[in-house]
Amino acid sequence: MENEKPVSRSVRRISALIDKIVSFLCAIVFGAMTIDVLLGVFFRYVLNSPLNFTEELARYLMIWGASLAISLGVSAGEHVGLTVILDSMKKPNARKALAMLVNFFVFAFLVFMSVYSAGATIEAKSQMTQALGISMVLPKLAVPLAMILATIQIILVSIMILADPNGRLTTSTTGYIDI
Repeated sequence: MENEKPVSRSVRRISALIDKIVSFLCAIVFGAMTIDVLLGVFFRYVLNSPLNFTEELARYLMIWGASLAISLGVSAGEHVGLTVILDSMKKPNARKALAMLVNFFVFAFLVFMSVYSAGATIEAKSQMTQALGISMVLPKLAVPLAMILATIQIILVSIMILADPNGRLTTSTTGYIDI
């Protein structure tokens, strides 16, 4: 990694920074969801006085956490795809070409989802949640934000693959284990 090109190093740093921020946010969201569920169980079964908002809050926190985590999978190169062909390719240029083709389709899907989900989020401005009484924009905003973060990451991943002499995404510095 020390003889890495400055552009590739910068791209890797930006991707790692996004991963750190998103990981922190996911930890907060999933921690809050855990506390919410525990409170719900405690109030329902111990105090016999159920809270009416815990199930809805847990649902929206799960949506936010899972949606944000999409960009973590994309940055690790673990998005949906059959890697057996890509991994078996010996020629770096062929591997890069196939990786770019796959990333192009992922990019196209993410852009489509960004646009579509942004429209759905805007349409939700007059809807309110049942138990929490908040605008549905807040829960629905998770999807377009997640798609934008994942789009940024797929662009950064593509740059890293193109910059790598072997046409591989090296994730050893991010702490992911390839199984």
